[in-house]
Amino acid sequence: MKNTALFLLLISVLSACGGKTEETKKKKTDYKLSKIDQLVGIARIEPESKICPIGSEIPGRIVSILVTEGQAVKKGQLIMLLDESSEAAQVQQSSTKINTRQQRVKSLEAKIAALGIKLKAADADRKRDRSLADAKAGTEKAATDSETIFKNLEADLIIAKADLDEAIASVKEVNAESNYLTQLKDKKRVYAPEDGMMLNWDVKLGQAIAAGTKLGDFAPAGNLMAITEIDELYALKVKTGQKVSINLQGTNDKLSSGTVIYCAPYLSKKSIFSDRADNLEDRRVREVHVRVDNPKAVLIGSRVECIISL
Repeated sequence: MKNTALFLLLISVLSACGGKTEETKKKKTDYKLSKIDQLVGIARIEPESKICPIGSEIPGRIVSILVTEGQAVKKGQLIMLLDESSEAAQVQQSSTKINTRQQRVKSLEAKIAALGIKLKAADADRKRDRSLADAKAGTEKAATDSETIFKNLEADLIIAKADLDEAIASVKEVNAESNYLTQLKDKKRVYAPEDGMMLNWDVKLGQAIAAGTKLGDFAPAGNLMAITEIDELYALKVKTGQKVSINLQGTNDKLSSGTVIYCAPYLSKKSIFSDRADNLEDRRVREVHVRVDNPKAVLIGSRVECIISL
């Protein structure tokens, strides 16, 4: 009887263990990964051609800022003027030099023309006097004097032509100097590089600046895009052409629709939207660009949420 009870207990234990194993297997079999159909990323609005800094090539003092922040401008429009009084005076001085050198060129041209007339007459005289001397109708001295006059005039003409060449070269030299000074003066004027908008000025009226100083930020005209970063875990799920909903950050308010136009071909460190400088989490991200369908609904530099439909 004792053996029978022990046998029944053993069967009961084995049955219980077998049931748990089957239940565990069943749970494992029923487990499935949830499907992700959307990705959300924080994005920053930028011009599709990127924000570019405006700078000054040469030093100077700001005397006029001709456009305000947020004002639309056309390519080549004057947007800032530096003090150009010194350069303007140099250009004026150079122009005076050019006028003086040009007058010398005209004077030498007139001298050469006069020498040509005299040389032609002297040539006729020397030939006549030589013929008379050879025919014993004139003296040898007269023939020699006529030859000397002709040769002196010929030498004077050569010298005058050399002086003219020098004067013409001098005019070209002063012209080159004037062009350089004019370009230097023009660099005191800052122009819009293309159609777009002046976003902000980093300088003030009356400020003296050094060469290469950043004056402000300029946004070229064109489409706007939202730049976001997708975690490496989901990086391969993002493709160009996917539709995007651009929402006000932290809300469900839709600002505009959009389309993915660029996916970086590599992973990089978190950079644009890292919350803290001491964030040492070893994560990689993929940069994604989204074209904004309604640019008027967003502001350049603002942060939005991009909900990418997979």
